[in-house]
Amino acid sequence: MRKLLLGGVVALCAALGIAGVASAIDGTQTLDIKLANTKAGTKDKPKSVGSLKVTTATTPGPVNPAGSFAVTKAVIFFDKNLVFNAGAFKACSTSDLATIDTKCKGVSKGQVGSGSATGSALGQIEPLQVKAYNGPKSGSGYKFYLHVTGSTPLAIDSVINATLTKASGKYGWKLTVPIPDELQKPSGVLATLTQFITTVKGTSKGKPYVGLKGCSGGKLNFKGSFSYTDGTSKDAVKTVKCSK
Repeated sequence: MRKLLLGGVVALCAALGIAGVASAIDGTQTLDIKLANTKAGTKDKPKSVGSLKVTTATTPGPVNPAGSFAVTKAVIFFDKNLVFNAGAFKACSTSDLATIDTKCKGVSKGQVGSGSATGSALGQIEPLQVKAYNGPKSGSGYKFYLHVTGSTPLAIDSVINATLTKASGKYGWKLTVPIPDELQKPSGVLATLTQFITTVKGTSKGKPYVGLKGCSGGKLNFKGSFSYTDGTSKDAVKTVKCSK
């Protein structure tokens, strides 16, 4: 009788659309931003930041260890005083992982940065290399490709098709980074990207890839919104001092 009653309660909850509240992973999510130059120019003539380094770190906790979840999407928001001049740079002509590194090597062909990452699953840690490419115009924004490769203990070769678009409020731009299935489950099991670092820089047609046109309140605001395979999400914020 007790099992019947319990089953009836479960069925009733399902029928009414009542679900339990999901709790986020017990680990920590951080975002770090470094600019080589933080002295602002003007709206008409933004100053180059020199280089923009974005570091995201996912530190698993005891309840949700590495390999028990993965990031499915990251959205990085950039302060409204940052200017992205993607349109002034050569667009990488392909997102094909077999040819992207040869067809788009160098600023003259679309490469605007590089970096590294770390994946963890089944007690194994894999170092990964990252190359960043400026993509073609897409709607109101631009494509941004991240080629991720690794060799040990698994062969990893994946291109992340990210999109750089305008944001609102205190953020001027946002980079939406959907993590492909082959990085979430490279060997058929979940893998956690515990760190992802990308540095972008360069000048084309007299314009920097990233410029700084102002400094509101002496600081620049950044935010990362991260979604996980368990359906939960977390935000991480970062401020960087700037000057006029």
